[in-house]
Amino acid sequence: MPLAYFVDEIKSPFVINDIKKLAAKVDVIYLFSIDVLEGKEALPGNVIVFEEFVHWKSFKPLKIVLVNLFSIISIYLNECFALKKLLPFKQSIALLASNIYKAECIKDKLNSKFKAPDTHQSISTFYSFWFYDCIYLAWMRKKGWIEKAITRAHGGDLFEERGSLSGKILFRNFQGRYLDRILSVSKTGTDYLQHKYPNFKEKIETVYLGSPNHEHLNPINNGERFVLVSCALVRNIKRIHKIAEMLQLIDFPLTWYHIGSQNLQAKNDPTIPIYIDNVEKLKLKTNIEFVPKGNMSNEEVMKFFSEVPIDLFISLSEAEGVPVSIMEAISFGVPILSTDVGGCKEIVTDETGILVPLETEMEVIAKKITEFKTSHKNTAEFRSNVRLFWENNFNSKNISIKI
Repeated sequence: MPLAYFVDEIKSPFVINDIKKLAAKVDVIYLFSIDVLEGKEALPGNVIVFEEFVHWKSFKPLKIVLVNLFSIISIYLNECFALKKLLPFKQSIALLASNIYKAECIKDKLNSKFKAPDTHQSISTFYSFWFYDCIYLAWMRKKGWIEKAITRAHGGDLFEERGSLSGKILFRNFQGRYLDRILSVSKTGTDYLQHKYPNFKEKIETVYLGSPNHEHLNPINNGERFVLVSCALVRNIKRIHKIAEMLQLIDFPLTWYHIGSQNLQAKNDPTIPIYIDNVEKLKLKTNIEFVPKGNMSNEEVMKFFSEVPIDLFISLSEAEGVPVSIMEAISFGVPILSTDVGGCKEIVTDETGILVPLETEMEVIAKKITEFKTSHKNTAEFRSNVRLFWENNFNSKNISIKI
């Protein structure tokens, strides 16, 4: 059975892992992606890549609107009726037109590939990794060009009230009507969508991403310095600047490794100057050692987790789905301290570490880390149970996706 798979870029290890898992279930995957320069070498042999499949230079929006005028107006009015409010007209029509054109380009690409008049005769299932915008898949399903349309839903592409997405996600009712399944990576996301869109709640289910088994427990730290690790791009939503602020309140020897770009040249992110200032202040703390690791490949990160003793992994994000970085950390038995956002409470429990409300003051978090240092959660027995929790809930080998 062939599968069409849609994702913007494939460099993220959780995308590669998802593709590998699906590739083991189907004969061939036709991968539609605008950027495969990073990660292409990691793809399984039965993945065929289509990079340039939408020819935007040939896009004539007025023609698309005129040809599909009745359907476009119907979709727009039905969505307004479902939401009981008027959507921005020009933005909505432009969005529909661009998605219809994208759908037509996909259909033409596949028909050219298979020399078939109907796309569904060649590939029955179409799958999107992100739920940001699956209007093109819903349109293809509506037109009968495909037999099945599935999307995953994470965090940034799911919770519509987030600042970056507010007012930008449109036509969810249209998508829900024609998509066959929506696979949320968290129970929190499933509950959110089912409550917000009860008319298609039966199509929404939870399927965790999971992470691979690297067959290692993180080594016990027998040194004098407590080791704290964070992993993310430094940006406002990840709140790495708050970690640097919190560490100013720690009075015992501690080494903080941060994995990921410090993003110091980023513009329009008000937290970057705060991060820089807080890191400078840490230099005055003789008991704190800060080691920025920068960008690392997933293989390098896994090697780091298998070799460098880590007492605690920390995430103070203001929004998440179920973080892959936390899944990977607990797969090595590393305890977690995390904010209670998105689906984090599904992975950070009393069995795996410490969960704190998003609004928790840094003084409280510093105190919890201090208490953790001498608690039962900083023991070999607890770390073994952290690993066991991962094995029972987030081992990707044990998580099945029905296509």
